[in-house]
Formats: sequence, structure tokens, C-alpha cells
Amino acid sequence: MSTEINLKEEAVLDTTIQFQQPLSKNIANPKAIFLTGTTGFFGVYLLHELLCKTNAKIYCLIRSKNQQESAQQRLEQHLHFYSLWDEKFSSRIIPVSGDLSHPQFGLSNESFNKLATTIDVIYHNGAWVNAIYPYSLLKKTNVNGTIEILRLASLGQTKPLHFISTIAVFFSTPYQAHQKILETEPPNAHLKGGYKQSKWVAEGLVLEAQKRGLPCCIYRLGRVMGDSKTGITQNLNDLLISMMKVCILLKKYPDWKTSLSLIPVDYSAQAVIHLSLQKQSTGKTFHILNPNSIQWATFFETIKQLGYPLEKVSHQQWQLAIEAYAHENKETKFNAILRFVLNSSTAMSQDKPDFDSTQTLAGLKNSHLECPTVDTQLISTWFSYFQQCKHILLPTDVSQE
Repeated sequence: MSTEINLKEEAVLDTTIQFQQPLSKNIANPKAIFLTGTTGFFGVYLLHELLCKTNAKIYCLIRSKNQQESAQQRLEQHLHFYSLWDEKFSSRIIPVSGDLSHPQFGLSNESFNKLATTIDVIYHNGAWVNAIYPYSLLKKTNVNGTIEILRLASLGQTKPLHFISTIAVFFSTPYQAHQKILETEPPNAHLKGGYKQSKWVAEGLVLEAQKRGLPCCIYRLGRVMGDSKTGITQNLNDLLISMMKVCILLKKYPDWKTSLSLIPVDYSAQAVIHLSLQKQSTGKTFHILNPNSIQWATFFETIKQLGYPLEKVSHQQWQLAIEAYAHENKETKFNAILRFVLNSSTAMSQDKPDFDSTQTLAGLKNSHLECPTVDTQLISTWFSYFQQCKHILLPTDVSQE
């Protein structure tokens, strides 16, 4: 039996979801904002930016088995963890206990409709991010959850939607290395990998809602890294971070010709929120990337300058070194990381298309926001955090092995 998924058929929006209600009167100065994905890495920074840049109450969808108070505490602890907490925010954070994977987020009809008439704007960032799981497992959260968001946007009053997507919706075979991709170009449906497929379908649903009259923006993010000031990150299982860890343990890195566009999480959130608050952004798609990419070899030579003994070897030599290390070290957990890196290495080594960010840069022109250059200082900041949380060894410990 064929397991091929027809993504175009998956991206058909329920005909009952229409945007015939009048627009929220508070779009320019929202009093209430609905935000999903707040307990994720990027989501907590979005929450912080919304608290800083608006006067709105932020209704945060959060999975919680306990009562309202525990959900509130969880959000506060999350902000504390990233050094983003300020007591003055407390009264403006309103937890909404629910789950994206359930119809109406698991809320009653009364609660769902009340929420729909209360909020003025929606930021949909929540998603189940998993590079291994198939589309069938991710669909409930990433696709059905988006449908429920669109349903919420349509009820009571039409509420503009800001949808967080990923540049990876273009990582498919029809796109060639260094092919220029404009922000106005829709991605094709020839995708492999459940997460990328689910985000493609979700984008398609949002675009269909836009045709029906929903004001919306799409923000496609590149590889989001740690905070530019603290280095802190939640994404320690990110493929690139896993590759860095493996390369440091092997004392080898592969001689790839690719480049990396790395964006600190704080800049990414600042850029999204600034763009979202501009009236002229409505209806546009934005590529949130670092305009100054760094060559793979330069990136690892910079890590070497931090004191790590690293040797540049061929792709094949590096893969053989991983296999040998995996054979010698039978620890299950680390073997899983080794296999993850090994299985992803060929795709990672390939040059990607060139993503145009003309609309993004134009929208940020007068914002004084500038994406930090990935240099020795920024890489050192990221590594300080990796070392602090003992995710990556100190250079002296690596040298002694």
C-alpha cells in the first residue's frame, strides 16, 4: 500500500471557516493577544517581546494537567529560566489551559467562543517539532491545530493571524543549490520528512484563509540559535549543535563547502514582533534569516580558536570516524546522537537555495534592529552556555581525552 501523502489535498480548509465577521477594532493597539507555543524556545522570546512592545494582555495556550495557578507558575518559571522575567508582567499573562491537538484546544464551546470574542490578534507559533516522526504523528498538532487557530480567528470578530513557519518548507529536491527564492514564492509540495510536510500544509491552510479574507502574515525562520547576550538555548538537540558536539568529541570536522545562516533567538523574536506591528506588513511573507552567512569551514575554525583541537578531514573520513566511535562506545543515548548526525550529514552538507529577504529587510529598515554577525564573540557566547550546562566539554577536557 502506498504511503505517499497528497499534501495539496491535506491543505484544504473546511468550508465552514469563513471570515465574514468585522475586523477587530483594536488591531493597531491590541488589548488582548492569543499566543501559542509559549513554553517552547522561540515562543518564550515572542511572549517577552509582546509584553515589552505592546500593552496587551497575552493569552497563552499551555498544556497543563493542573489548575490555572500552576500554568501561571510554569510560564513565570519559563521566563525566569531565560532571564526574561519582570514582575510587572505578571498581571498581563493569562494562561489558557488547552492543547493544539484537540478540537477547540479541548475547551468547551462557551470558553472557545468567549476567547474568540476577547482577543484582537493571534500569533500561532506552537508546533510539534520532530525531525524523525512521520506526518501522520505530527498532523494533529501541526495541521489540525492550525485549523483550530483559523476557526478561532473567524469567530466573533475577524482577528489577524501571524503564523510562524520554517524556511525548511523549501528543502526539497526541485530546488537547486543557490537558486534564488523570493519571499513571495510559494513552496512546492515535493517534500520528504513529516515536520516539513506538516508545516507546508499548515502554510497552505493559512494562505487559503487569506484568500477568504483573513489578514495574515507568514514568518519563515531559519536556524534559530542561542541568545546573543547570554548564549542560552533550549534546542540542545538541534542538528547543528549535535554535530558540533560530535565533531569536538572526534576532534574532527568534515570539509564541507556549505554555509550557515544562524540567527540568535532574541533578534529573531524582535524582528518578528516589529514586523507584525507594522500595518504595511499585512498579507506578506517574511524570511527571518541572517543576511551575513558564515562558511562551514570558517565556523569550525572559529570553534578551533576557542581552544578545541579540531582537524579538517574529508566527508568520508569523518563518517568513518563516527562509525568507529559508535562501535567503541555502546552507550545507548550517545549512540542515538551519533546515528542522528550520521544519517543527517549528507543532507546537511549540501548547499541550500539562496533565500531572498527583501520584504523583511525593508520592514526592518527603520527599526534599528540588526542581526548579529556570527563571529568569534557570538560563537564564544554560545559555547559559554554549552559549557556551563555541561552539554559540551571544556577545551582542556577534550585535549586530555
